[in-house]
Amino acid sequence: MNDRNKSEINYLESKLSEVNYDPYRFKLMIGEDKFLFGLISGSHSEAPFGKLMQYKTIYDTLRDLDWKIKLSFDKSIKYAYSESVQKDFSLLKEESDEERLAFYYIENALFRTSSLWDMLAQLYRLFYNIEIPKEKVYYKKIFNPSLDNSDNFKVKASEIYNYINQDDDTDCEGEWKGNHTFSNNLRNKMTHRNSPNVAVVSDYDINLKHHPAFQIKRIIEDYVVVSQYINEVLNEIENEIMASFEKEETVSHKA
Repeated sequence: MNDRNKSEINYLESKLSEVNYDPYRFKLMIGEDKFLFGLISGSHSEAPFGKLMQYKTIYDTLRDLDWKIKLSFDKSIKYAYSESVQKDFSLLKEESDEERLAFYYIENALFRTSSLWDMLAQLYRLFYNIEIPKEKVYYKKIFNPSLDNSDNFKVKASEIYNYINQDDDTDCEGEWKGNHTFSNNLRNKMTHRNSPNVAVVSDYDINLKHHPAFQIKRIIEDYVVVSQYINEVLNEIENEIMASFEKEETVSHKA
């Protein structure tokens, strides 16, 4: 493997290492070795314990998604930088087994990374008490600064909205621009039209493949960005939960 490929792999692995989830976050311990598994609080869902368990539900989903995303990225890097793909990749010809496996794991990572954006929107819905049913939460609407949903976080909504609508630029140093738009278009094409990883020329579509390493870089950089946004709001949520429990404790002592 040449130095350039080693450098690219090191960069991708270093980006992946930036994202971590604490398994004990939002876990309410009862004694030394037991914890509160769940709670359905009904009409008191906004009470501290009820809100905590709602956050924990999303957090556990995030941990599960993140494990699967990292596994998929690790496998996709392995196959994308295999000798056969690096030497024999062609925009037009049919893919090798290694190339097919690279795209398989890229697609796994792509679809699960898109789910992270929905999870981010769900966290904002809960934290800012946005009155939208969880089944109808769409991240592009939650973070649209022109809509009332974002009244309590206009600055952050504008930042996120600008990112997800960024113009494409891969000629810049470091992280590329427009990664989310690229990833979203890739997913939409895969879901609604035809595979972007199969070269075709027909009346239905004209499509030339991107090298799997090109896709991996773009999707990983988008994954890191959404994970950073998730971590930011999780920190705010954690601070609010601690404050609410302290308030409850103070009230109970006074009583």
